[in-house]
Amino acid sequence: MGIKKYLEVNGANHLTLHGVDLVSLCEKYGTPLFVFDEATLVENFERFKRAFESLYPKVIVCYSVKTNNNLAICKILRERGAYAEVSSGMDLHIALKAGFTGEKIIFDGPFKPEETLRKAVKEKVLIINVESFAEMERLNKIAGEFGVKQAIGIRVNTFKDPGISKYFNLMKLIDAAYCNLNSRFGFSLDEVHIAIEKALELKNLSVESIMTHPYRAATKTLLPLAHELHEKFGLTIKYLNIGGGFNPGGVRFVGSKELILDFIRQKIGLKSKLAEEVKVSDIELVARTIVSEIRQGLRDLPEPILIVEPGRFITSSAGILLVRVDHVKHAAGYKWAVVDGGTNLVPSFGAVELRKVLIANKGSDEPNSEVNIVGPLLYSEDFIALKAPLPEVCEGDICAIFGCGAYTLSRSNQFLYPRPAAVLLDIKGNIKVIREKESYEDFLFKDRVV
Repeated sequence: MGIKKYLEVNGANHLTLHGVDLVSLCEKYGTPLFVFDEATLVENFERFKRAFESLYPKVIVCYSVKTNNNLAICKILRERGAYAEVSSGMDLHIALKAGFTGEKIIFDGPFKPEETLRKAVKEKVLIINVESFAEMERLNKIAGEFGVKQAIGIRVNTFKDPGISKYFNLMKLIDAAYCNLNSRFGFSLDEVHIAIEKALELKNLSVESIMTHPYRAATKTLLPLAHELHEKFGLTIKYLNIGGGFNPGGVRFVGSKELILDFIRQKIGLKSKLAEEVKVSDIELVARTIVSEIRQGLRDLPEPILIVEPGRFITSSAGILLVRVDHVKHAAGYKWAVVDGGTNLVPSFGAVELRKVLIANKGSDEPNSEVNIVGPLLYSEDFIALKAPLPEVCEGDICAIFGCGAYTLSRSNQFLYPRPAAVLLDIKGNIKVIREKESYEDFLFKDRVV
């Protein structure tokens, strides 16, 4: 159920969360406004952790800080037992400031400059996942200066050139046209043995982990490799890191193909599917499958500590973005509601991300039209929802956009508009400001006129 079980409609026909009127929140803090639900955040984390721990007690759940790097969010998860997965010097700084100690931090990412690695070694980060020979050499030098033997993981990239078959598969052909961009992460399967051999030669590094991302290909890739490393180098892997990528549901990811098919559906008289509910992943089933594959794949090897790095699964459904309708217009046969926050606050990764929208001040009104919810920016791709089934939308209405807890606040930008405030609600309806609204002067604070 997630956040939905805490939503109600009050006597004013307004949506409430833990009894707090969302429209009144907008009157107090303005719009746009991020609203995070502590209960949903904690429940998502504990459900994920329990799904794995109940089957495989030797597990570390690392919260992916980049997903939502707000200090309050990070602190809540730390207090519930999460480790932190960081991907930059800024992530590392945030994790430390939120109270994570080095031994509860995993460091990922393809770009780790010397000063960042130096900080990670100084803070005694548990594992640094190495992604290149240059990084390996650099880290060995720094660890030597500190007089320590730094634990590392080797990131494995599952990319294989599909050869001639790419000319008969559109997605593979697109990947090839973009130079197979994903191949830049970690070490390919062809070079991973060379990488580990090199790491074993470096006296200030200790190879303790192998990892890949996302989790879907992890066990099939890492378990055979664990056997090969044991046989070839006598190396027993202490940590098996399967990364993240666990889908929380709630957000519909679509590409041009899906949009075209939906357009054709409507042209032949069928109903649009863009607003259909996206189910939350059965994380218990996912965990059972992964653990079963690990135990079968290990055979006679000792059980490693399993590391998982969820982010979106934990935070996505715990966040709502409230925006105000500035005006409504009709164009090209569609109804458009122009709101005061768009892709500056809810950016997407390549695919179009469509979220569920409700009108917060018309909580019990039935939908009677399809509306495109578009933002205030100056490019055509600035939209939040297409063909959303909503009641009559009017100027001044408050749109509640769901599934906004992940890769929104942490990726929001100041293109044309300062970033908004964020509040946290607990289960008793207490309201805490966890990020203040920016002003124009905040935006200009670091500028200098010369």
